Amino acid sequence: MEEKEGRKRTFDKIRTNILLCLSKGQKTLNQISSETGINWKTVDNHIIYLVGRGLVTEVFKSAYVRIYELSEEGKEHLIKKFQRKIRIIENKIKAKVNGGAFQ
Repeated sequence: MEEKEGRKRTFDKIRTNILLCLSKGQKTLNQISSETGINWKTVDNHIIYLVGRGLVTEVFKSAYVRIYELSEEGKEHLIKKFQRKIRIIENKIKAKVNGGAFQ
C-alpha cells in the first residue's frame, strides 16, 4: 500500500487505512503496521488520536502488547465516509448517462 514516487499519504488516508484494517477484527500495532504498510510508530501515533476520538478502543494492554478494535462509533464513521464516496460516484455516473455519454 506504499504510495509511489515519494508522495506522502494524508492523515485522513492513514487513519482510514487503520480503521479499515481494524474493521476485520482485533489487531496489535504490529499487525496493523504489517497489513497496511504503515510504519509501526506512525500507526501508534494515529491510534492515540483515534482512541481519543472514540473511533478505536484498546481491548488489551500489557508491557509487551496492546490490542485494539474498531468501536461502534468507528464503524459508523466508516459507513458514513464510504456512503458519501458512493453517492459521489453514483452522481458522476448519472451525469455521464444523462449527458449523453451512454445513451
